[in-house]
Amino acid sequence: MGTCTICNHERRHLIEIGLTHRVPHRVLAKRFGVSPDAIQRHSANHLPPQTRAALLTACKPSEVDLEALQRSESEGILSSLVAQRARLQTYGEQAATDGDVRAAVQVEYAVTSNLKLVAQLLGQLVQHHEVRSTSLLISPDYLALRSAIVRALRPYPEAARAVGQALAELETAAATAITEAKVPLVIEHQAVPA
Repeated sequence: MGTCTICNHERRHLIEIGLTHRVPHRVLAKRFGVSPDAIQRHSANHLPPQTRAALLTACKPSEVDLEALQRSESEGILSSLVAQRARLQTYGEQAATDGDVRAAVQVEYAVTSNLKLVAQLLGQLVQHHEVRSTSLLISPDYLALRSAIVRALRPYPEAARAVGQALAELETAAATAITEAKVPLVIEHQAVPA
């Protein structure tokens, strides 16, 4: 028996959601460019009742519109994550049934990661970033080093002038950058219900 074309299909998750919600095989076949026989074989051999149940509990039938999922890649990603979470929950239940605590904990971690990613995609989690900029040229250590260099070069007037000029150029450039710097842009984001 050859490899299942649906198992290897890039939109497997959408096909499985369609099968779970009893979309006709010929409709799914046409929509995803596969044969109705491949859909039927996958449904019979690779979509167990546990996975169907997990998909049904992960998303209510009224909320699944395959046409809308096809139109929007972001919704496609979300549906993929829902299907993944449903499979993970099935694996977790099996691990718990088998008494494999370590596997069950790993699955719980994977489910949590899945939920976090979904929340980020939906804008329900907001990350705050703070950027601070401090000029080295105004630090006490730099000023002490500058003074030591200037003192050490006093016996060598030409070198003192050259180093002094280089330091002045450096400090002028830094001062210009500081005074011309724009106030950091602060982006406030609030999740908007769909």
